[in-house]
Amino acid sequence: MGAISVLTDGAPEFAPETGEPELYLHPLVTRVRRRPLSMVALVADARAEAARRGARLLRTHCWTSEDGCPVREYEELGFTATLEFEELRSDGSIWPGQVLQTRV
Repeated sequence: MGAISVLTDGAPEFAPETGEPELYLHPLVTRVRRRPLSMVALVADARAEAARRGARLLRTHCWTSEDGCPVREYEELGFTATLEFEELRSDGSIWPGQVLQTRV
C-alpha cells in the first residue's frame, strides 16, 4: 500500500471557508518509495469522487519543507498553492503547512 486518504465535504479548521461545494483530500500515509505514484492515484480518485458529488473545488494541504518538494508535487498534479499556515503540535513544535486547491 502506498497511500491512504480521507475525503470530507469540509476543510480543517485552519483552511478558510470557500462558500462553495468542495471536497477536501486529507492524505494520511505515504510510503516514500512509492510516493509519486501514490499521489497521482490519490488525486485521480479524489477528482473522480468530487465530480461524482458535484463539487467543483478540490483542496488539500501538505507540509512546506525547506526545499518545497511536497508543494511542488501537488502543483505538478494541477493544484495551486493558496494559504500558508502553521500548526502548533502537542510537543510545542511548529508544523508549517500549505493549503492547495484545484478545480474539477
